[in-house]
Amino acid sequence: MTKDLIFFLAHLDDFEISCMGYLLKHHQQYDEIRCVLASSWDPKADLWSNNLRDISSFIGREIRYDNLEFKQRSLTSNFDEVKDKFYKTIEFGKSSRFDIVTHDSNDCHTDHTSVHAISKGLYKYTNRFVTVYSPSSISFEPNYWIGFNDSQYALKKKMLDKYSIGVEQSYTKLGYYLQSDPHYNIGNAYYMENFVHMDEPHHECYKILKWS
Repeated sequence: MTKDLIFFLAHLDDFEISCMGYLLKHHQQYDEIRCVLASSWDPKADLWSNNLRDISSFIGREIRYDNLEFKQRSLTSNFDEVKDKFYKTIEFGKSSRFDIVTHDSNDCHTDHTSVHAISKGLYKYTNRFVTVYSPSSISFEPNYWIGFNDSQYALKKKMLDKYSIGVEQSYTKLGYYLQSDPHYNIGNAYYMENFVHMDEPHHECYKILKWS
């Protein structure tokens, strides 16, 4: 029986912001690792390609990448088309299993919540269903923390520092990348309130909805 890991995310850069910890900790448990992004955005495309290559090199594993090629901010209006295209990338069968890591339902970004709702339609087929914290999450209730050592954290920070609000798409132009340790290390704030001992200096946080 094969077991795949599927990251289903809305945008280029969502993976680096929110999913690095799960990949680094669990990648050896899976036969295939897949990253499916629902939208593309030209100014980010080369940065993402370089980051994906660096991530694969760091873990010593190939990551299969698919982009559904929808425009940013269009995932809600194209909900059924996004769902159909995503579901068709998955091989369903008695001999295969997959886990999904995706956006959380308590996310203010409509692209993110659309991707969550599409993923939730596959909940019964998964062994694990895990959602991620993002800068646009509210009322996020993590129940799983993953620590980073210094070299892992340095990789994440290096990749995120490549992105710039100068080429980012935004309605108001008021959004920005919080390129600072508190933003990259958001899991620590949650972690300190829940555990006395901290074995790693950096953390990401997740919400487990299903784990078997």
